[in-house]
Amino acid sequence: MDDIRNKEDRMPHNLDAEIAVVGYLLYYNDKFDEVFAEISADMFYDERLKVVFSSIFDLRNEGIYIDKITVKNKSIENINAYKENVQNIKKNAKEKSGYTEISLNDDFFSKLIDGAAVEGSLMPLCGIIKNKYILRRAIAYSNNIINRCRLEDNDAIDICNDAQLDFFKLGNNNAVKSYKRVGEFIKPIFDDIEKAVNSKDGITGVATNFRSLDTYTGGFQPSDMIVLAGRPGMGKTTFALNLAYNMAENMKNVLFFSLEMNGKQLVKRILSALSFVPSDKMRTGKVTIDDMRDIVIKSEEMSKKNLFIYENTLLTIADLRNECMKIKVKEGLDIVFIDYLQLMVAGENYKGSRNSSFMPRQEEVAAISRNIKALAKELDVPIIALSQLNRDAETKDRPQLSDLRESGAIEQDADMVLLINKPKDKENENEDSNRTDIIIAKHRNGSTGTINLRFDKATTSFNEWDRSV
Repeated sequence: MDDIRNKEDRMPHNLDAEIAVVGYLLYYNDKFDEVFAEISADMFYDERLKVVFSSIFDLRNEGIYIDKITVKNKSIENINAYKENVQNIKKNAKEKSGYTEISLNDDFFSKLIDGAAVEGSLMPLCGIIKNKYILRRAIAYSNNIINRCRLEDNDAIDICNDAQLDFFKLGNNNAVKSYKRVGEFIKPIFDDIEKAVNSKDGITGVATNFRSLDTYTGGFQPSDMIVLAGRPGMGKTTFALNLAYNMAENMKNVLFFSLEMNGKQLVKRILSALSFVPSDKMRTGKVTIDDMRDIVIKSEEMSKKNLFIYENTLLTIADLRNECMKIKVKEGLDIVFIDYLQLMVAGENYKGSRNSSFMPRQEEVAAISRNIKALAKELDVPIIALSQLNRDAETKDRPQLSDLRESGAIEQDADMVLLINKPKDKENENEDSNRTDIIIAKHRNGSTGTINLRFDKATTSFNEWDRSV
């Protein structure tokens, strides 16, 4: 098919692969779903083949039998439907392929069928088409970066962040379609059931190592936004650190955004919990030889865990996304913690943006919450966002969902809301007991309830509640 080959253009493409895939769909009349799940019309380099593939896609969705005649008619119909683009298509076709018009004639379709792939090579050929498309997009992104750099009127960090985001999406975006037939969800559902059957204690997500919490949740699930909320002094950060390190011990890659405390403070808390050496003794230097031995042993263990701490006090939506993507690409990422949501700022370039400096705070928090949920879905990992409760919660014995501070959108966006609460000691109402309640106030995919944990203030650690203690 020399008439549609481009021998001079050096942009990455493989015309033989494009012809073979389209020819297969025309001739064998099967494997449509597999092909459409892997590639789209935009991935074709040749303009005519792009039109033909798009027409086959349309006919399939319309339930019309696909053959040379129906595809030819649909291709001509599609061209006529986009008359404003015809001149550009003709111009590009002439420049790229050496012909003066889009000649969708019988001879053209016969040659496509003659070049059809055999079944065993179909999906590898789709992979070649996709790979060449990614290479062309990478070149386009690179040229855009070069042009922006040469203009010298853009912030260098913004250019780098935008480039990182573009290339991350390019390298990780395997979803060609924005929709799926309902039947396409059946196999993943059975996979989930099988995973649950074969799992330890029904844990299908990221385990917390608190058996009572894992019983309710099955572990924190991918793409979920989990809100951990409480009043000041309830132990939100400490509990989150306990969760984060438990997960790191389970060989998970954990990213912890700390907007209030520095990394050294956080690690000292974890080390105290692990070594059972009170943090007060560490701070005052009143540690024994045995204490130091335990601290050294646990610090060596800690250094091997994939727990990453981000300690910048200013975190925007863009920063959050960029840092998560860096870790995901370089190290792998299983779960994210944000301590805490109300300390974040939207920044000027968040989705649906208006300049955040002119926004009511409640609207900005809603934007932050919405983008955290979107990022959890994009990364396919759970994101745990710590949140403050309204002052009204301090007058209640037990916090409620309505006490979430500054935005009802947090409750709406969250897949799960955990409220942390220390009930008053019944014998002495001025003293808090060592019991801490974790109230599962919202659970989109499961049941709600309350679990009890025991808090050791000296070592800032949580443990399962044992009523005999």
